[in-house]
Amino acid sequence: MLPVLYHHFGCVCPSFEALSIIQQLVTFTGRKGVLEMASGNGYWAYMLRRMQVDTVAVDNLEAKWRTIWIEDTVQMNGVDYMKRNNGVSDRILLMVYMVTKGDFTKQVLKLFKGNTIVIAGTQNANRYTSFSEQTVEEYFEKEMNDWRMVLRIALPSFAGKDEGLFVYQK
Repeated sequence: MLPVLYHHFGCVCPSFEALSIIQQLVTFTGRKGVLEMASGNGYWAYMLRRMQVDTVAVDNLEAKWRTIWIEDTVQMNGVDYMKRNNGVSDRILLMVYMVTKGDFTKQVLKLFKGNTIVIAGTQNANRYTSFSEQTVEEYFEKEMNDWRMVLRIALPSFAGKDEGLFVYQK
């Protein structure tokens, strides 16, 4: 059953609280909206748009067997998108269950020129983060020490998971 849910809603589902926090961050930071990087099926983008948050979704769309929630996903490698758009300083970066293979996530984070990063994913070191050797918190402490975690809340989790929403600001 879990693979069916993953393909329909993604690896982690947003709570109303999480979506509201993102909505408020856009207003508070004065950003244009949200850039959802590696957006997968676009479920988070769909939900944010329902809350009137201007959301751009970027994904290479290589995954098969997924339900598509939005039709206007920018089909592009996220690193290329960041480079072509000068690091996207006018949006909040949202990464839901960041890519775990290679250094894609690290490259995107380093290229981002905005002031707020929102990450939805595991709170522990179970190798479901983009940093298989460390937690999200450990990575930011070590590699992105000019960023500070300003918020962390629990998210609804599938059995055996420990999901959370992290907000980092520069």
